[in-house]
Amino acid sequence: MQKMVIFGLVRSLHDLFTALWVGGILTTAISLMPSLKQIGLKNDFTKSLMKKYQGRLRIVTVISVVLLWITGLLLAKQSGTGFGFLSFATPYHTVISIKHILTIVMILIAVIRGFVLGRKVENFTMAQQKVYALLLLVNAVIGIVVLFLSGFSAALA
Repeated sequence: MQKMVIFGLVRSLHDLFTALWVGGILTTAISLMPSLKQIGLKNDFTKSLMKKYQGRLRIVTVISVVLLWITGLLLAKQSGTGFGFLSFATPYHTVISIKHILTIVMILIAVIRGFVLGRKVENFTMAQQKVYALLLLVNAVIGIVVLFLSGFSAALA
């Protein structure tokens, strides 16, 4: 019983940090960016809001990714299957491995968006705005795929 409670807690934390990270991306893509575009991306209020929002979301993202890594390691250890990282030995491990590959791609996109482009958000050219928005859209789509893969992996477990 104690093992089940600990596993449930770790799984819940893993899901929470996934929701924070992917939810932040989806909220930004679906709500914030279209709203800011509607009021104008060049005014001082929008620039200030984007900079502050990006800074806070960056903190949530870094914390979530680190805690996802820790809880993921704990979940892998608990599974007891003995297969390593990026194993394609079973359908379950294949789904998990694809999810991990996509997560790594999401992290790389987040680094480019948040740490490379995001630091210049106040002075974006039109081309930089388009790249920033495209990277956000790509990450949102990948995030949705990762959520679906999580659901399928739970069904296969």
